[in-house]
Amino acid sequence: MHTLWWRIVSKKFHPSSYIALLSLSYIALGVTIPAMSLIVVSKGFSLAQLSLAMIVFSLSVMAFEVPSGIFADAKGRRTSFSVGLFLSLVGSLLLFSPSFIVLCIGFACTGVGRAYTSGSMDALMIERGLKADRKLEDLVFALDINSGISLSGGSLLGGLLLSMGSQQGNLTGLVLAVRFLLVASALVLLPLLIPKDSVVQGSSVTFGTQAKQLGRTLSSSSFLLAFSISVIVQGMLLASLESYWQPYLKQLLESDSQLWILGLIAASIFAIGVLGSMIGKRFLSLMRPSVLYCLACISIFILQLFLSQSHTIAQFLVLYELIYLLLGVVSVVGMYLLNKEASDMVRTSLASVSSFCLQSGGLLGNLLATVVFLFGGISSYWAIASVLGFLSMAVLSFWLLQRTPRT
Repeated sequence: MHTLWWRIVSKKFHPSSYIALLSLSYIALGVTIPAMSLIVVSKGFSLAQLSLAMIVFSLSVMAFEVPSGIFADAKGRRTSFSVGLFLSLVGSLLLFSPSFIVLCIGFACTGVGRAYTSGSMDALMIERGLKADRKLEDLVFALDINSGISLSGGSLLGGLLLSMGSQQGNLTGLVLAVRFLLVASALVLLPLLIPKDSVVQGSSVTFGTQAKQLGRTLSSSSFLLAFSISVIVQGMLLASLESYWQPYLKQLLESDSQLWILGLIAASIFAIGVLGSMIGKRFLSLMRPSVLYCLACISIFILQLFLSQSHTIAQFLVLYELIYLLLGVVSVVGMYLLNKEASDMVRTSLASVSSFCLQSGGLLGNLLATVVFLFGGISSYWAIASVLGFLSMAVLSFWLLQRTPRT
């Protein structure tokens, strides 16, 4: 047989191949997390221009989040992942430019690329893993842990590269170069590690047909609608915490010499999240997943209410870490519920809808903050957000607990 070795891809399911590719993608994303704003500011542009560039990026992700999921289900998930990697590669190159317009185009390409890679390889791994008789909870757990470790490692690498770049006079050059190499490596390895999409999935379904199928799936499932709304509520929670915990904690510190505590908390969140994922996976076999999901979400908002009234560093640390412990539980259980309910035909589309809902919740959370800050501070904002979140989840639980997703 004269088939070239690099064209031989095993049809047998190997989860390590999917995990490796996803890890490269997440590390490439992670290295830019500490450098996103610096890519613009370090080139001499103003904060107003930075805001505009971030808006371009966010809108690009949101605008293509759902369409990219529909494309993946209609034309193939490996195809969608490769399109996303290619766009990310182009975007990374454009981010080297000193031109603000080119930078914005680069952020747009990166945003669209992120939308196309988001969820596509995850859904492909779950689909093929289930066909290979792997347990859904094991697949979901592996994906969740991999994303956390890779993003954390990428962020640490990004911080190191920024330090090295500052010494060389080009603050973000090394970050962008490493990101480019990581994305390029994933693009090269993709056809070597992952079998092609099936003919049926990849060519016989049109985009319009797939969009209608997604619409029918959502409209016929009160569980999926309630779950999607619950993800919006989670997005509001994350926006309220991630954007404002530093200034809230800073006012509790006795002096700036204690600012190292902020770094300690930021570093500990990853470990706490992984522990939460492990707890969530363990409890999946001990109680109904939908009950676990609702209890964890409601508990988070109760903790946020107490957090809004914390007056010491110790109180803040305990409550904040407990929230992220439960967020780890919610992450793995929520992914399990979504994939248990989803059929293979719309698996990526539903993941994209979930991601879109999370980002939409973040926007709503920031809009709520602008209103609350007209008459109150962070404490008032957290208190109001926690009450709204608690009431929302209490109402949504009526639909989420009506039945367990299909087996």
